Amino acid sequence: MKKIYILIVLLGIFGYGISNDSLSITYPTKRIVFQRNNSNSAIILVKGDCPASATSVEARLVARVKGQGSTTKWIKIDNAPAAGSYKGIITGTGGWYNLEVCAKTKRKQIAAAMLERVGIGEVFLIAGHSVAQGGDINMEGSSDDRVSTVQLNEKSDTFEIYLKTGDPQYLPAPVFVQAVSGVAHAPFGHHSYFWSNFGQKLAEKENVPVLIYNAGFGGTSLEHWAKSAHNIQFEHGFVRSRIRMPYINVYNALTKYIPLTGIRAILADQGQNDAGQKDPDTILNNYRIFIAKAREDLHYPELALVVNRQMPQNAPAVRVAQEKMTKEPYCFAGPDYDAGLIKEDKVDGIHLSALGLPKAATLWVNALTPEFFEKSKPWLPVFK
Repeated sequence: MKKIYILIVLLGIFGYGISNDSLSITYPTKRIVFQRNNSNSAIILVKGDCPASATSVEARLVARVKGQGSTTKWIKIDNAPAAGSYKGIITGTGGWYNLEVCAKTKRKQIAAAMLERVGIGEVFLIAGHSVAQGGDINMEGSSDDRVSTVQLNEKSDTFEIYLKTGDPQYLPAPVFVQAVSGVAHAPFGHHSYFWSNFGQKLAEKENVPVLIYNAGFGGTSLEHWAKSAHNIQFEHGFVRSRIRMPYINVYNALTKYIPLTGIRAILADQGQNDAGQKDPDTILNNYRIFIAKAREDLHYPELALVVNRQMPQNAPAVRVAQEKMTKEPYCFAGPDYDAGLIKEDKVDGIHLSALGLPKAATLWVNALTPEFFEKSKPWLPVFK
């Protein structure tokens, strides 16, 4: 027994026969969706650990379902992996994939690994008041496997700390899950609401995966969003402006999650709580301040904003401001709630009823027209 042990030690010292033949994928992670460009493609960073004896690492994307993406050829992503690790990039078109990786020596393949469910598609961040954040009336989540989110546990101790601090370390880590029933969308969404259904409808329409973040905050006006964007405090019964609520939720999404995935646009469902403001230009300026700060924080002046339209509580100034905002640079017209919803679609004239939720989801999907996808300029992660 002692002779065998000595032989193993000697083999290890001189590099014969003893190696770590494992291959892992540490990035990307399961169910992530990378924002595609306007040519329907995206670059994906791939990295992990590999056998020390590997001289190259190859990868490919394999469409999970026929017609939901295009399987790529094997490509060499790292020609000289060092110290048992590798890193490289692979390009794919819009679709839902398994990522396959293999490590090779000059003679043969020595290890393989596979990661299920990696998407190239569309990524959105929701902003606004309670009609954006969600309420106690909810739809079923997505039954389409291609709709992802980061799950928020609204009852967790860490989220309670986040409510008091706005500190992103108390938000969920970027672990992606299917947006099924009961799953709230980080960083601040309430329940699954209608956004998971919106994601399903859009995935079916565009035939690509969809990733949703929700930064909405019920009870907020555009003035609150504009002031908190610049850390200007205001009086409110439950919104802590001293920690930059509500805007801090957008900021945290832009700095914690979106650098990993990219983003197509912010979908803004706002205006209901601005009914008391009679000057449309004041409302318009608050829109401008809010999105200008988001663009500054992302370091991307072309970040798209999609604006819902409606006249709440007989307040025409809101509708006028919304229509003007859709004409601003890199802004687009969202759903027209006045034309698309009826009295029964709202439980109190504002919040959506069980009848209104699926209509709102459809209105948002229909607002994202081919022209929108052609003219909006998504922000894409930069991988080095």
